[in-house]
Amino acid sequence: MGNSEMTDHKRPSGSAGLKWCFVFWLAGVLCLTTGCQALLATFLLMTGGMETKAKYKFFKGKKVAVVCLSENMTDPRYDDVPRDLAKAVGLHLMQNVKKIEIVSTTSVNKWLDRHDNKIEDFQKFGKDMEADMVLAIYLDSFETSSSSSPGIYQGRAGTSFTVYEMKTGNAIASESLPEYVYPPNARTLATEMRESDFKKRYLIQLSRCIACFFYSYDHRELVAMDAHSELGL
Repeated sequence: MGNSEMTDHKRPSGSAGLKWCFVFWLAGVLCLTTGCQALLATFLLMTGGMETKAKYKFFKGKKVAVVCLSENMTDPRYDDVPRDLAKAVGLHLMQNVKKIEIVSTTSVNKWLDRHDNKIEDFQKFGKDMEADMVLAIYLDSFETSSSSSPGIYQGRAGTSFTVYEMKTGNAIASESLPEYVYPPNARTLATEMRESDFKKRYLIQLSRCIACFFYSYDHRELVAMDAHSELGL
């Protein structure tokens, strides 16, 4: 019985042991020199990462209208944020969901202009867009700086979303996201970049948090995501 247990639980080979020694040594060096983000990126790279499956998979092969609505935002600095966020989410979906078609932002924005930026009937809106589904994003709050911390940027946003299916007009999915803070453990000085550039960077991060509910992704991609990519914003 003892022999069978030994054969079932083999020791790692010498090469595997050396690999893990190297991983932990490198992790220690990175933790001391570059911080935890680099440590996490290296660990995921060396260990193969971890894939998170899409929570919702019904966008494949569908025509989707993405729209962002906000009734609570009064700061004119952020007037363009809802439309930019919708555009960024749509671009993420096009890049990661197979056979999806996203209704053009031009068509969505023209419709919103004619209806005072309000949607009373999502089924009517979706049919006007000739869409199979509507992804409605609700932006409850948004800021890139606080009056209590002048000269410092840190993004904060409260968002939720609902997906409507056009055949019935019913909501088929809904999520309320926790407040998203970026960067989470640091702040960016206004002397380091313009507020408009920081806002673009933050919108890319925020849009990814929303879009990744609809496709599988590897955590290495989140760690290594190019925050400087403008996604056409």
